[in-house]
Amino acid sequence: MEKDKVIDISTDMKKLRTILRKLPKDKVTVVEPLFKELEFMQRTLESLKKEIETIGVVTEFKNGRQDFLKENPALKSYTALIQKYGNIYKQVTSLLPKDDGKSEDELIEFIKK
Repeated sequence: MEKDKVIDISTDMKKLRTILRKLPKDKVTVVEPLFKELEFMQRTLESLKKEIETIGVVTEFKNGRQDFLKENPALKSYTALIQKYGNIYKQVTSLLPKDDGKSEDELIEFIKK
């Protein structure tokens, strides 16, 4: 993995950030740290995904003269992180304003489903 390579956050995350800016100040103070974690997790997930696609789900492991196949550690990390990402994403979206019939934003509608 290249550590100096910057991975952009997705368009959906950019739209979500725009929506979050419209929240009341008391909710923003709760949501902002969670959103920053989501951004970090998304970048990390993308890096892990690229590594899994490049190396594969199993890697060769040498123990003395014997070769073994074992699960790619990136896959294990990806699996654990994607679950945590989903939980935090749900937390953030639960703090979004409830639909009052005025919202036409497609992302909000998607998230609420």
